[in-house]
Amino acid sequence: MSDLVSAFLPTAEDLVLQGMERQKVPGCALALIEGGETVAVRVFGLADAEKNEPVTEETRFSLQSISKSYAALAVMVLVEEGRLDLDQPINRYLKRFRVTAAGAFDLDLVTPRRLLSHHAGVTEAGFRGVGLDQPGFTLIDAMQGRLPPPTEAQERHYAYWGLRRDDDLVAVTHPPGEGWRYSNAGFGLLELAIEDITGLSYAAFVEERLLRPLGLSRTGFERIEGLPFASPHDREGRVTADYRWLCRAAGGAYATVGDLATFAGAEIAGGEGTPPGRGVVSPASLAILHTPHGDADSLPDLPMKAGLGHILVDAGGVPNVHHSGGSIGWRSIYSIFPTLGSGICMVMNGEAANELWQPVVRAWTEAVLKRRA
Repeated sequence: MSDLVSAFLPTAEDLVLQGMERQKVPGCALALIEGGETVAVRVFGLADAEKNEPVTEETRFSLQSISKSYAALAVMVLVEEGRLDLDQPINRYLKRFRVTAAGAFDLDLVTPRRLLSHHAGVTEAGFRGVGLDQPGFTLIDAMQGRLPPPTEAQERHYAYWGLRRDDDLVAVTHPPGEGWRYSNAGFGLLELAIEDITGLSYAAFVEERLLRPLGLSRTGFERIEGLPFASPHDREGRVTADYRWLCRAAGGAYATVGDLATFAGAEIAGGEGTPPGRGVVSPASLAILHTPHGDADSLPDLPMKAGLGHILVDAGGVPNVHHSGGSIGWRSIYSIFPTLGSGICMVMNGEAANELWQPVVRAWTEAVLKRRA
């Protein structure tokens, strides 16, 4: 364990425990990466506040939109095989659903590259989840706006975040290539394309070509009875309903924090010359994912760029690659400095956990950049 990690862990633990109490977040797990390898894992609190079940290193959390980074690597597997071109129209690969235009927009400009970078002009809203006891709904149902009515918890979530309802047919609603519009629906198109190209379900393809080769045995897309899964909790720390995410590429992955750290570390060069991508994709493919392809939503003091399935920041001349995730009862973040070999991952089962992870990641970033200086 490096001096940086040893010095940072007590700070991280204090910030996590303070944040959990302040934000009423029952549980959290944190992992740190150095040299592309996981060097520390810490777990805190409860996986389920009603059952008093503790978080362990085996507890799976919902990764939500971090799933998009996994989807980006899955796309690049097909690119390397010559089965998909980032700059061809997505409709060329779709058999069961065709994206249409809600206006005079050129559909040939709706490409995998623009979908991965949220610059395709596709329907802005995402897909709300359906109950775990509602197995009949599919991704295509969501693409066509055939979803059950939202629950009260979902309505509260929309109202709190100022989100629009997502009951519409997925379509191109803005000029492709002319600006950032975050779109879960765009990743629905990519998921369908992967399935139509390969003849496999999205989950099966990702399992075969990404999860298994990377050794991610505690990552998947289903809540499996008998395995340790956390439960989502609302802003008061109460257990709330969990949902099945119809678009797995946009937000459907579950993982332990250790598996998330292994995934994040695989995007960094490892020890003894181990290349980024770990043989699942080439370093050149990862470089494409980590290259700016346009602007992204930015904070006043933190301009961000859109990679492919990743968000990019220039941290004083040092490239940072990250993605966060969140929905009802869940929050997650992974952030790496590929050129420095360092990373941090956090998964949480509380609605208000953004205010928990942000100070931790900020402190870690300052420590990593200070060491470099």
